[in-house]
Amino acid sequence: MKTKLLIITLFIGINCYSQLEGYKKLSKGQCKVNHKCNTEYKYDDFDEVWNYNTSFSDNSLSKDGLSYIINKTVEKKNKKQQISLMLWGRIKGCRSKDSYVHIQFKNGEKIKIPNAYTEIDCGTTMLSVLLDDYIDLLKKEPIDKIRIYLDGYEDFTVGEKEQTKFSSNLECITAIDLS
Repeated sequence: MKTKLLIITLFIGINCYSQLEGYKKLSKGQCKVNHKCNTEYKYDDFDEVWNYNTSFSDNSLSKDGLSYIINKTVEKKNKKQQISLMLWGRIKGCRSKDSYVHIQFKNGEKIKIPNAYTEIDCGTTMLSVLLDDYIDLLKKEPIDKIRIYLDGYEDFTVGEKEQTKFSSNLECITAIDLS
C-alpha cells in the first residue's frame, strides 16, 4: 500500500510540473490557517485519492534558482497521507537511488533525506523526497542551506523571504484535508 501511495504521489508531482492540469484553487476559508494559502487540489475518483499541491508559481527556496512544490496525497478510504517535496535545481544530472537532499538548519542541525525515486533518470534537475518524518522539524526550525545531490551536488542558501514562504506553504499543505 505504501508503494502504491508513493507512486501516486510521485506521479502527481511530475504532473504538477505541467501546470497542474485538472487542479482547482482552494477557496478562501477552506484552509484553517491565519494566512492566504496558494494551494490547489484534485480528487481522483478511480483511486479514491485527494491530491493537494502548493502552486508552482513563485515557489523559490533560493535566489540562486531552487524551486519547489509541496504535494500531499490522502487516501479517502483509510485517511493515510503522504507529503513529498519536489525540488528543481539548475544543473542537470542523473537521479538515482543514491540521490538525496541535505538540509542544514540555522541552529546547525542537519537532515539527509533520500530520493523517493529508485530508477535512474539522467538529464533532470528535479529531485523528490518524502517529508512525513521531518514535518515537525521543518515547521519548527528555519532552513539555512540546502544541498541537492544527483550525480554531483549543488548548494543553495535559503533567504529569509523564501523561508517565510516555504513555512507558509508547509503549514497550508499540512492543514488542508477536504476528504
